Amino acid sequence: MDEIGQKLRNARIKKGYTIDDLQQITKIQKRYLIAIEEGQFDHLPGDFYVRAFIKQYSDAVGISSDDLLEEYKAEIPNSQPTQEKSAPEETKTRTIKEESNSFFSNLGNFIPQIVVGIVVLVIIGVIAFGMIHRNQNASDVTIPKDNTAQTTKTKKTAKKSAKSTTPKKAATKVTGATVKESATAGTYTITNAPADGLKVVVEGSGGQAWIQFGEGSATTWQQALAADEKKSTTVASDTTTFTVQTGNVNNTKVTIDGKAVDLSKSQSGSTIVKTLTFNIEK
Repeated sequence: MDEIGQKLRNARIKKGYTIDDLQQITKIQKRYLIAIEEGQFDHLPGDFYVRAFIKQYSDAVGISSDDLLEEYKAEIPNSQPTQEKSAPEETKTRTIKEESNSFFSNLGNFIPQIVVGIVVLVIIGVIAFGMIHRNQNASDVTIPKDNTAQTTKTKKTAKKSAKSTTPKKAATKVTGATVKESATAGTYTITNAPADGLKVVVEGSGGQAWIQFGEGSATTWQQALAADEKKSTTVASDTTTFTVQTGNVNNTKVTIDGKAVDLSKSQSGSTIVKTLTFNIEK
């Protein structure tokens, strides 16, 4: 067994995870997880996915992925061609990376305070909205006037108008599914889904992308899509949620009911492997 695979396997056992548990956590196929533990990197879809899958594996079992990839960089295939750089440039790049990692690490320490602050702002907004709405209702109250004669005249006019008015045609119902991203990046809500099923097309846009498509808790299909290669799926009308896990979100395009989904927020993050969740409202 390869040394890096043995280290990951020991960490998994220490966590009390089985291979099946780890498959549910990382959404990586069982056979790929076994290949990583056995050091058989040539069994994975490509060099790019070796680094991506090892990063997901190590994060799931509590090992620093950055330290692990650095320690075993000689054994792990490099997904990008190496280029000669001068010593000052390497030092500058390393310093920028360390500062970036430190920034995100420090930011994570403030997440609880940020969440509490958002909740407080929401509560204040709800209270303010309620007070404004109540004041508007109070200002709309007026003293009734004696409009007996005017009311009689109005009723006669209304009857006459009712006879001469022709019925209006019913408004045309808007068709076609609508996809809207929720406050959580990578999570979307679909409304007005067609009764005969929802057509979903996943495409490798600008490069290769490994895709795993699931409906509910079951995996429908998984495939490494080449550049401009498309895979079409019809989601049944009784399905309430489906997921698109991509090994390269920057090279992934999703179209639902003929409309392209905006993945810009998910593509702007530092993590390349992403799980996109789509909830269908009935």
